[in-house]
Amino acid sequence: MKNLKLILLVTLVSILISTIAGYWIFEMNWPFLPFPLLAGMAIIFVQKEERSYQFISKLLLGSLLYGFFTWLFIFTRMYLFVDNFPFWPLYNPQEYLIFSLVFSFLSFVGGLIGIVVKGVYEISIKYGKMNKRV
Repeated sequence: MKNLKLILLVTLVSILISTIAGYWIFEMNWPFLPFPLLAGMAIIFVQKEERSYQFISKLLLGSLLYGFFTWLFIFTRMYLFVDNFPFWPLYNPQEYLIFSLVFSFLSFVGGLIGIVVKGVYEISIKYGKMNKRV
């Protein structure tokens, strides 16, 4: 349970960072790509699991929450601060779902990359210690 609370906290912090950077998401071409990838990696790095299959369920939950709530917060912010901005989740729910699933998928891929990075780091630490003993 404690691990799940930590994952939800990391997801919430990632959502807030993405929401604050939402201005640049709408104004430039592809600068939003690192945000979901780094959010997925952060979800992995806070976990203290040892097997890769133990990460997947928490990564999936965190990625889905990240995708849905990031776009909801970005649209809410744009609705509050921009005149005549249609609130898209209520105006066109299919568009909202597609964008949130894209962000969820990118966050999930970032988490998979995080699993690989964490695994390589732990292997290098393990074999680094073994070589020092020999």
